[in-house]
Amino acid sequence: MSLKLDIYPPILNEEDESSGVILVLQGLEIDKSKYVAIASELSQDKFWVIVPNCFPAGRNYLCPDESSVAKVLSSLDFSKFQALEKALQRGVVLLGHSAGGIAAFRSNEANSSELPYKLIAIVTYGSNAPSNNKITSPLPPLLMLSGEKDSVITSEISRTAFERISASTKTFIELAGLNHYSINDSPQPIGPPTEDNIADFSNQDSVRLISSVVSSFVRSVQAQQENWLSCLDQDIVEAIVYSEYKC
Repeated sequence: MSLKLDIYPPILNEEDESSGVILVLQGLEIDKSKYVAIASELSQDKFWVIVPNCFPAGRNYLCPDESSVAKVLSSLDFSKFQALEKALQRGVVLLGHSAGGIAAFRSNEANSSELPYKLIAIVTYGSNAPSNNKITSPLPPLLMLSGEKDSVITSEISRTAFERISASTKTFIELAGLNHYSINDSPQPIGPPTEDNIADFSNQDSVRLISSVVSSFVRSVQAQQENWLSCLDQDIVEAIVYSEYKC
């Protein structure tokens, strides 16, 4: 099955030497078209954003696995986006939603020495994580985000996963009023598990909040800034129910 993906160039200046690359790994059976809003928001923050449709080997359902990152990065055609290759040389951030978060962890484990570009950070939203014995390679800086009203992968599950993950620096943030699909363009995509809770905010507002947190985190990684939570804007701070930072 051929690999299909969408590329969102930075809105402000795609030649900017500080622009980074964020690769979005989708949740189970969520088409790449349901991540247009988050990709568009991040591109306005001067990131290149890549959103593929990932299929496990030999399967016909959407879900990234440990080989997806290497496949996507190796398949990129730079004829249309020459500046993308320069940005990739500075490293890649994985943004995994739900099952995509587990794929991000496993990609680091399975391909850390084989990936064509360095992974500089991992961000997950509404995700669990493999058990400790499946993560032996050192992880880059990690941010795990969870929605307070997520009934698919609860905040308790995500926080437990956070505690058992070893990373150079790691942060856990629970966001008020958000549910499992607040990162998507629609409150309940057709196909994936049903979300029992209604979010307190529209998907548009939720995506803007998530994008702001992700951008702040990635910029802190790029600048090698410690304890970045203390520098967040007040409106983001007010949306945080719980946070934890470990270095």
